[in-house]
Amino acid sequence: MSYKHILVAVDLSKSSEVVINKAISLARGANSKLSFIFVDVNYVSSIGGISPKVEMDVPLDEQQAILQKELQALAEQADYPVANTLVVIGDLNEKLKTTVQEMDVDLLVCGHHHDFWTRLLSSARKLVNTAVTDLLIIYLEK
Repeated sequence: MSYKHILVAVDLSKSSEVVINKAISLARGANSKLSFIFVDVNYVSSIGGISPKVEMDVPLDEQQAILQKELQALAEQADYPVANTLVVIGDLNEKLKTTVQEMDVDLLVCGHHHDFWTRLLSSARKLVNTAVTDLLIIYLEK
């Protein structure tokens, strides 16, 4: 099966490279459009702090610019053209579902760690239950 548009959800950690490389190998084979998305689920309105990667006293628009710059750097390092880089704030499942629908994505690729917290609060399980497209979950070692 070949995909026309692959969306890669990254967390901007070192493990994002593993997820990106898997997505690129799929995209390359089918000459698919490739897009990256970072969903900041840690933002607390008006109290500060968008992401553990950004200082809490930085204004929201500057925080988003910093995150966009990090995401764009990942795109530039990729060995495949990246059509879109998106930084969004909110619920992971809702933002991914909306983006998949709006951008006509036919494969969503994301990573998953096996640790204590993901066993209790797995976002992968929620993604599977709310997915509106094919979903590829990449196992990430610690």
